[in-house]
Amino acid sequence: MKQDKLFKVTRKAIERPLEFTQTLLEKTEKVRTPSPRVDKIGRTIGAYIGIGLLLTGAFQLFVGKIPWAIGTASAGGVTILSNLIYPLKNKK
Repeated sequence: MKQDKLFKVTRKAIERPLEFTQTLLEKTEKVRTPSPRVDKIGRTIGAYIGIGLLLTGAFQLFVGKIPWAIGTASAGGVTILSNLIYPLKNKK
């Protein structure tokens, strides 16, 4: 009798926090994934920033600031690549 009661109390004490954790995980999943409209706007802004960085890097190359040009152009390239890879990653 005592063991059954102790088992039930222990089980309830374990299950309650697990249920709470599961509901929090579901809520954070909703918060982490933006709506398709917001996602598209963010990717568009990111693409424009990447293009701007690439053009700035090209301009700096012509001016003669080669280290700055390499850094700026590579940042632009990475930005554009990440904007191209992100939708493919989320399709799965």
